[in-house]
Amino acid sequence: MKDPDLKVLTGLCAKCGTCRTVCTLYPERKTEIAVARGKVALVEAALSGEDADAASVQEALTDCLLCGRCERACPNQVLVEEIVMKGRADLAEEIGIPAWKSVLFGKVMASPAATEAARMAAAAAERLLLAKVPTRSGLHYRFPEGIAGGRTVPELPAKGFIRSLRKREAVSGEAMLFVGCVFDHVFPRVGRAAYETMKASGRTVAVFRDAACCGLPAMVSGDRRSAAACVEENLLRLRSADPGEIVFPCGSCLIMFKRNVFSLIPRSNPLYEDAVFVADRSVDYASFILTAGVVDRLPDPPEGERVGEIGYHDPCHLSGTLGKGPQARELLSRAVGDAFGEMAGADRCCGYGGTFNARDYPTSSRIGENKVSAAVRGGTKVVSTACSGCVLQMRDMAARVDPSVRVVHIAELVQNALSGGREGTPRR
Repeated sequence: MKDPDLKVLTGLCAKCGTCRTVCTLYPERKTEIAVARGKVALVEAALSGEDADAASVQEALTDCLLCGRCERACPNQVLVEEIVMKGRADLAEEIGIPAWKSVLFGKVMASPAATEAARMAAAAAERLLLAKVPTRSGLHYRFPEGIAGGRTVPELPAKGFIRSLRKREAVSGEAMLFVGCVFDHVFPRVGRAAYETMKASGRTVAVFRDAACCGLPAMVSGDRRSAAACVEENLLRLRSADPGEIVFPCGSCLIMFKRNVFSLIPRSNPLYEDAVFVADRSVDYASFILTAGVVDRLPDPPEGERVGEIGYHDPCHLSGTLGKGPQARELLSRAVGDAFGEMAGADRCCGYGGTFNARDYPTSSRIGENKVSAAVRGGTKVVSTACSGCVLQMRDMAARVDPSVRVVHIAELVQNALSGGREGTPRR
């Protein structure tokens, strides 16, 4: 490992062990190497030449959800996520990453056309090969237990959200919607809900078309080259569009442009000013709706109906790192009234962790099942959130734990309230 920043970053760790008390993964692994303190010690050993087994170090750094709980609890404010991501990138340069990740990040997710083709192929395959599982969140398909651990995946739509727009619709506007890959290709109803509710502000709304992936999946996997290619293309096009605000319904996409972008685009990079421009204008969905006047158009929600049945799951990046949990809760209170209640275990990580879910589905699903089970025991019947990975994970977990539990994005609830519908009977 050669990144000079790593020695400075790891040197802040006092090895106090606070990280172990909050680590999402430690209850599953029960080993020191699972927590931040162990990973920091391992990186220090690799930097000093004491541990030359690069593959083992890479495996240890990959075994992390990057939920950030350790970083937020750390008394020394050690930047654990940055250490892990820099370490992964260093080792990816040295020994590479799995071929499927290279293809996915470098070829598919960097190209809107390739992403669309992959979605269409996957949609055809699931209908032909997988078993149907009806859930309150919509139809899912289940893999056999011997393949992919019996995971369920949502029914993929015939057409993504952006493709559903008319040719000249939403091409320019005061506010720009960065819908993200999942809410475009997998859950287009979320993209549509975000778009329609943003328009209720009275402002003109543009939708960022033909976008590459935000770059976060590649970055957290150590593929900085693919991540940088995605980020650079998006920065140039976003700066050229010159929106007043860039609205993100996905917290993970948002943190990529609010924080992580500066790890890829430092001050010495010619695109640094573009990165600052985009970061300054990037906002989460709930904050935009609260400040743009949309809540003033919401009808008064019914009092005393379905009290506490709708909960909110805190996405790790959005609520934990960026501190946007209060905005989502305020918006839900305005949209659904007494039906919103604090969900048991709201701030627990859902266990998705991006490619961690693909790497270790049994562990990811145990964490997710515990999350959904706690919510159900607490009386929650509808789990709302604001992150694409969390929606994917908890819909899968609800299908496993209790298919009657509905998992939605907060934009769907706002759209339902604006249209005068009742939660649970969404208007299409």
